[in-house]
Amino acid sequence: MSMAHFEIDTPALLIDQAALEDNIRAMRDLCKGFPARLRPHTKTHKSPLIAQLQQRAGATGLCCAKLGEAERFASAGLNDIMVTTPLVGQLKLERLAALIPSVNMTVVADNLAAIAPLADVAHSAGRLLDIVVEVDVGQGRCGVPPGAAATAIVQEISRHPSLRFAGLQGYQGKLQGLVSYEERRRGVKEAMEKLQTSADDVRRAGFDIRILTGGGSGTLPIDLELGVLNELQPGSYVFMDASYIQIGWDADGNPPPFRSALTVLTTVTSRPADDRAVVDAGWKSVSCDSGPPIVKDRPDLTFEFAGDEHGIVRDRSAGPLDLRLGETLELIPSHCDTTVNLHDRYVVLREGRIEDTWDVATRGLSF
Repeated sequence: MSMAHFEIDTPALLIDQAALEDNIRAMRDLCKGFPARLRPHTKTHKSPLIAQLQQRAGATGLCCAKLGEAERFASAGLNDIMVTTPLVGQLKLERLAALIPSVNMTVVADNLAAIAPLADVAHSAGRLLDIVVEVDVGQGRCGVPPGAAATAIVQEISRHPSLRFAGLQGYQGKLQGLVSYEERRRGVKEAMEKLQTSADDVRRAGFDIRILTGGGSGTLPIDLELGVLNELQPGSYVFMDASYIQIGWDADGNPPPFRSALTVLTTVTSRPADDRAVVDAGWKSVSCDSGPPIVKDRPDLTFEFAGDEHGIVRDRSAGPLDLRLGETLELIPSHCDTTVNLHDRYVVLREGRIEDTWDVATRGLSF
């Protein structure tokens, strides 16, 4: 047990700063020699401080999932931002208008009806607005069907002097956590073929494409190999949750070249029976959308949720536990993005000592 654990009230969100820095350097090194630019997704860490570390390591701009995130990052001085989900409605557009004059903004669209309102906003702000058209490459969420549908939106964008067509986005999030490298590679190849179909149609219509953007932490080596994307949007690599650390990174089955940097510190608060310990981390402290967390450095233990504020730890072999009342454990979340969104701050450690606390600056900014 780290001595720092005695100084931290629980449950608490911890960052291993050395592991975080190693992960950022590893991503930089992986992308060296490839033409694709790195535009990391901030929906994972929600921290301008981490975004600044990424940019100092060579990232070009950043991605935000929502406008609220973009506003907070812009207020921290980060000024090259792409919002990767469509912005629709008068309230959103008014907020976008306030950002455009001071931030190099790129926004995503996938509907003809969204273009004229975006043009009006850009015109009133007196600033050219970059538009990326999203193509559904298999996620089954946002995006136009592959083929000519993207070209129709590009043609509409070209009719508005206040807008500039920037490129296409194709993201297949369902592939990111597939454990099998071969299965993941097949899926990425199919997705990129769909994006390429749309890109070919747009180019045949006489339009240049500056950006083909997408990808994620799990598909990164395949995205680099295939070379269709010239801009990459990985996010989770900074922390590497319990889902990502299980995937086969390459054809040889090697693990990902990133370290687990995010944990939730929890305390044993009850020992009601020999075969179970109750800890103070439940659904309000660790997200469950991708399953339960794993106990760091204790493969002999399992965790199960026991409500909002409680978890239960058991011995994997169903035997008695060696955990004492007041002892702390670190949990590696199964999904880092949603776990981070449950906390107000990070406690940052280096070699087991508290270095700092960082705000989770965009927590809850899903609007």
